[in-house]
Amino acid sequence: MKRNIYISFFLFLVLGISFYLYRNQREIAIEQVFPGKIWAKPIENLPNLKGVGAPTAKNCGSCHTEIYEEWKRSTHANALSDIQFQSELAKPSSPKWICLNCHIPIQNQRETIITGLKNGDYFRPVEIPNPSFNAEMKAEGVTCATCHVRVDSESKESYVIGALGGTSPPHPVKIDRKQLQERCYDCHNETYTLNESLVCSFQTGTELFSTKSNESCSSCHQPEVRRSLVKKSLHKPIRTSHKHGFIGGGVPKTFELYPDQIRLGYKPGIVLSEIKLEKNSIEVQITNVNANHHVTTGDPERFYRLLLVGLDQEGNSIFNAETKIGQEWTWSPVAKKVGDTRIPFGKKFVWQLKRSDLPIVSYKFQAIHVRLKNITSDYMIQASGYVSSPYKEKLEKMKDLYPHSSLVIESLYHIKTKSRKDTPLEELFKRNQLRKGE
Repeated sequence: MKRNIYISFFLFLVLGISFYLYRNQREIAIEQVFPGKIWAKPIENLPNLKGVGAPTAKNCGSCHTEIYEEWKRSTHANALSDIQFQSELAKPSSPKWICLNCHIPIQNQRETIITGLKNGDYFRPVEIPNPSFNAEMKAEGVTCATCHVRVDSESKESYVIGALGGTSPPHPVKIDRKQLQERCYDCHNETYTLNESLVCSFQTGTELFSTKSNESCSSCHQPEVRRSLVKKSLHKPIRTSHKHGFIGGGVPKTFELYPDQIRLGYKPGIVLSEIKLEKNSIEVQITNVNANHHVTTGDPERFYRLLLVGLDQEGNSIFNAETKIGQEWTWSPVAKKVGDTRIPFGKKFVWQLKRSDLPIVSYKFQAIHVRLKNITSDYMIQASGYVSSPYKEKLEKMKDLYPHSSLVIESLYHIKTKSRKDTPLEELFKRNQLRKGE
């Protein structure tokens, strides 16, 4: 009798362990864990493109020379090499494969293929080698093919998605302007909570939709330009196309890229509408005129730092005030938005201050777009041990390599004459480029 009890217990234990191991080792499809989420999987491996070869940006650039040169200076081209992203990616808490689905979005750019998740756990991806891995394409970040190349479901051949017809390119092409315009939202309009402290919060698309505007992301971030789509030697017609610099908030990924910002279409989303002086108060009005989404948008840690400096007759600073426009989040132990002073399109931010009795003759106003706070980059530098080469060495010299913020508006208001002088954007960006190491 006792022997039978032992055998039964042993069998129960074996079955229990087997079931536990099965539950924890079974492979769950990504689509089941993240239903309907485009960002949960990269674009399928793309075969070589007829007339082009591998669908790399470099190969596209052999004909589309101007577009390629613009793209090389873009945030998209630096999506993988971005030092801040590499620091975030290296954290032990980072679900790396998910983050890479937006920063290198094509399967050809990945050494492995994720076939599923062990027990549905996004920290336990099941990986197999990718026979179509292309190291050159990986380094290109958000490359041309991210938006412009797909695989035909019937022929299984690659083709280019274009916005303009009427030519005879060497590669297959399908015209679908709407698909190109909506591609942005797959990464730039997603809010998702993985766990209490891992939150992806990008609502730029929703903010744009709320304006009921007919504008698309391309309207501002890819300004129109008249030119041939390809190099001059191919003798193709001049047409209305779009710049491919994908200019955003005016804080480039390296100091060397500052001269390209204005050339590729940057202008601040906000403007200084008015500095109003009353007997006992100062009112500074900031308006979102140029951005059809909130400012700031995207990364929740971006913000505008607003400074108002009072100057005496000799130009010395005798009064200082500061505020910010942006979101406030707590990240530990639970990620949560606790404040939001951002400006929707067409709306104003009013900053009211008590007027000083000091002998102020003029006020200098500055708006600084902050992408990364110094205290945060100091912590990233201290934690650089998590990061592998060559990014580790770059992270250790982050202050010299990586712009943290950009001065985008500066205005001097003279009290007596009630006149105002705005500093040209070109001058501001020259100064921004010289701020290495600050």
